[in-house]
Amino acid sequence: MKYHLEHAFRIQFAAAVREHHVQIRLAPWNDESQSLLSLALQVEPIATPSAFYDGFGNLAHHFTVLGAHQMLEFSLIADVETHRENPFDFLSIAPERELEWIADSLRQAPRLWDFVLSHSALTPALPLQLGTAEIPRWRDGVPILQQVRDASDWIAEIAEFDATIDTSVAALPELFTAQRGTAADLAHLLIAVIRQWRIPARFASGYLDASYFDPDDEDPPNTPPRPQTLHHWVEVLIPGGGWRGFDPALRLLADATYLRVAVGRDARDTQMLRQTCKGNVEQPEFTQLLNVSLIQ
Repeated sequence: MKYHLEHAFRIQFAAAVREHHVQIRLAPWNDESQSLLSLALQVEPIATPSAFYDGFGNLAHHFTVLGAHQMLEFSLIADVETHRENPFDFLSIAPERELEWIADSLRQAPRLWDFVLSHSALTPALPLQLGTAEIPRWRDGVPILQQVRDASDWIAEIAEFDATIDTSVAALPELFTAQRGTAADLAHLLIAVIRQWRIPARFASGYLDASYFDPDDEDPPNTPPRPQTLHHWVEVLIPGGGWRGFDPALRLLADATYLRVAVGRDARDTQMLRQTCKGNVEQPEFTQLLNVSLIQ
């Protein structure tokens, strides 16, 4: 499936700033699951972006505007083709050999330990039980893929995905209290569970096919489509299949309708905009425009 992505961003300051350094992570990945066909980035005031890959393999861009300015605009346009029509299309390994496969992968690529040992307020080491809910435990002889799917079902009983919540992410105790959360909140909980099993799991940010945001039969009449926003899911290292996506918010496996932009240990690693400048930077006004469309 081919998608056209347009992302525009405006930063408006109350007074002029200078020496403005900006780093963005908005470029889609280019790997076996999706191909980046074209990419264009423009900045106003004019600046020359430089591209680099961060420690997690994300394509990031950095640019600097030295002169005084009160507004900064940049836009990214990309065409992407996704390939993973069937997320189950791989040669599975017998369950009794899966942990051996994981251990061998960790020996060959020690940086994978970042997605096993990392704990934070968003993905903490979990106790055996949170409130009245018992944390899913590792079960010998059960395929990892099935155990992750079961953990996603368990999360659905703990907290409901609420697309109307703003983009802030919550620590897990708050998620259990509220019993609802963003896609990022639910992804962090699933990551925390999987890392308890010593299986590599990483946080993924990207986009979904725009049709997911169209009104359905359960919505009131004349409901407008929801605006496209960043979506979040989990990628787990599955023996024989490599990194496979699991979406606890929608209880789906990531297929060709998912477009990956960035991965990391948690949401902080995939932050799409980082900036610093000199001047009065209190409460700048941010404006975003995003469009993801299917190319027929």
